[in-house]
Amino acid sequence: MKSNKKTLLIIACAAVIIIAGIAWFGSGGHPKLKVHGEIEAFELEEALSETVYQSDNGLIKLLAFIFINCPDGVCPMTMMDFEHIQNELKDEGLFGTEVELLTITFDPVRDTTEALQQYAGYFNADQKGWRFLRGDEEKIQSIADELKFFYAINEEGAGMHATTMYIIDADHQIRAYHRMSSSQANMDREQIMKDLRALVHEKNKG
Repeated sequence: MKSNKKTLLIIACAAVIIIAGIAWFGSGGHPKLKVHGEIEAFELEEALSETVYQSDNGLIKLLAFIFINCPDGVCPMTMMDFEHIQNELKDEGLFGTEVELLTITFDPVRDTTEALQQYAGYFNADQKGWRFLRGDEEKIQSIADELKFFYAINEEGAGMHATTMYIIDADHQIRAYHRMSSSQANMDREQIMKDLRALVHEKNKG
C-alpha cells in the first residue's frame, strides 16, 4: 500500500513538472508579467529631435524620471546604465523597433532642450530609440502622479525624488517596477532585459 502511494506521488509530481514545462516552453521561456495599472497616453517635447513625442506608438517603454542637477549621482548613474541597455537592445535588434527608453525631466525650467541635448550626449543616447522628454510642469506632474512617482524641487533647482523606474507595455499598462542606480545598489539590468524580452514575446505572440 505504501509502495502504491509512493508511486502515485511520484507520478503526480512528474505530471506537475511536465505541465509546468509545457507552459514555460509555450511562453517561449518568458514569464508572464503582472499588470500593475495603466496610464493615459501623453505628448511631450522630444529634446533630441526637437519634435513632439507621442507615447501611443506601439512600443514597449523603460521610463525613468530625472533632472540634470541631481545632487547624489542617481540620475547620471542611471543614464550610464541606460546606455548599456541601449547597446544590448541594439544587439538584439529591439532598439527603437520594439522597445524605447524614456527619460523625462521633472525640472523643465532648467532642463531646457539645449541642456538635455548636451546631457544626452554624455551617454551616447541614440534618438532612434532613446527619448529625452520635457514639457510644462503640470503635464510632467500629471504623468508622475499616474505612476505614483514622488519628486520635489525648489526655486533654486535643488530637489529630491523617488528612485522607481517603470516598464510600460504597448498598451500603456505598467508591467514592472525597477530601481534606479545609486551608490548603494546598481540597477538590475539583467532582470530589466528579461522583462523587456518577455513583453516583446507577449506582444508579438498576440
